[in-house]
Amino acid sequence: MSNRIRDAFDDVHAEKELKEHTKEYLRRKVYQRKRTLWTAPVRAAAAAVCLFLVVLAGGSWLYLVPTAYISIDINPSLELGVNRFDRIVSVEGFNDDGVRLAEQLDIKYMDYNDALEQILSDQSVEDYLAGNDLLSVTVVCDNEAKNSEIVEHVESCTASHSSVSCHSGSTEEMHDAHEAGLSFGKYRVYLELKELDPDITPDDIRDLSMREIQDRIDSLSGEDSASSDENTDVPESTGVSDDTDGEGGHHSEEHEGGQENRHRHN
Repeated sequence: MSNRIRDAFDDVHAEKELKEHTKEYLRRKVYQRKRTLWTAPVRAAAAAVCLFLVVLAGGSWLYLVPTAYISIDINPSLELGVNRFDRIVSVEGFNDDGVRLAEQLDIKYMDYNDALEQILSDQSVEDYLAGNDLLSVTVVCDNEAKNSEIVEHVESCTASHSSVSCHSGSTEEMHDAHEAGLSFGKYRVYLELKELDPDITPDDIRDLSMREIQDRIDSLSGEDSASSDENTDVPESTGVSDDTDGEGGHHSEEHEGGQENRHRHN
């Protein structure tokens, strides 16, 4: 009786061991199957997705990053960021009128020539041009060939408008302008004005039209010219007399004689 019971318990123990071994065997098989399923196909798919994201990000970077800038200043001061495909990717206003105009325009992703024509046809810009105001268009691009190309196109686009000037500049100068809170085109004339009036600040001219700034430059330059003319006239009004000429000639002769004496001494 006791032997049969012992044998029965041994059978139960064997069944438990068999179950454990079976579980371990199945676990290994399932794990190996999962590893097999997740290696080649899944890794290939993951690599493809990663490559797609890299290409997408790279393409977006190429398209969205400006490689040139066009500063348009009349009283609205605008700067357009142009990508390598000649498309507008940023529009920024640098004074109140410029911000309002930037919000009204629908030129993003437009070819910069078409965008410039739309800006020139805006009512506020047309009003300034009709009032004989000055329009300044400044191109900034580190690539000299591209810079020349954009300037040429800008000049062609603005040829039918009077009182328009086109310029080019460097990225470093543009950064200095932005630190001063000005568009590059307005910063250029600000520096010209500051040479004549050292007390002028960017805040003083930020909301002035280009005509108003140029009038200040012309006014200060005229005062300087007048004072220069007065200084030039002084010798003419004080010096021309026979005695002065004689003294001047005598002084020259003494100077020449001194030189002759030195030569003889040597």
